[in-house]
Amino acid sequence: GLTSADPFPYTPGAYFSDVNAQHMFFPYIQKLKELGITAGCSPSSYCPNSDNTRGQMAVFVIRGLF
Repeated sequence: GLTSADPFPYTPGAYFSDVNAQHMFFPYIQKLKELGITAGCSPSSYCPNSDNTRGQMAVFVIRGLF
């Protein structure tokens, strides 16, 4: 298991063209993609600065629970 001293594991190769490795949320966005919680707003974009609809958030929350 992970402890607070362990580095957060994520794939270093960017899944999305609009979120580079210097983005403050890059590790977490990578992990959300790896776990299948989100696929982004298109096959190659995550759209980190876009507003979300209720429908998008409902899918995000449900996938994150299971």
